[in-house]
Amino acid sequence: MSEQDQDQVFMRAMGERLALLLAAADIPDEVKESFVAMVPDMTPDQIAKLMQGLEARVGSGENEEVAQLKQAVEKVQEQHEAAVKASEDKAIGAMQKIEDLLKEEEA
Repeated sequence: MSEQDQDQVFMRAMGERLALLLAAADIPDEVKESFVAMVPDMTPDQIAKLMQGLEARVGSGENEEVAQLKQAVEKVQEQHEAAVKASEDKAIGAMQKIEDLLKEEEA
């Protein structure tokens, strides 16, 4: 494969990656369209910087997973706290009955 062929393959791969990044980036469509219009006039360094910026605007999915995990943990924590509160209330009620019985015995 000649050097020119290698350059074409590389540029095609960069173009496909740029297209994917633009499609997945969390930016308004008007901004995406502006970038597409500017790309033909950009230098390779400018395109590389654009791609880095777009990569930062693409969600990795990890944040979603972390948020879901956090929600699940919070739900379990709430359930645990409710169960502990119910147990405490039951124990306090039982202790109150014992106290009442002891007071009756003393009287």
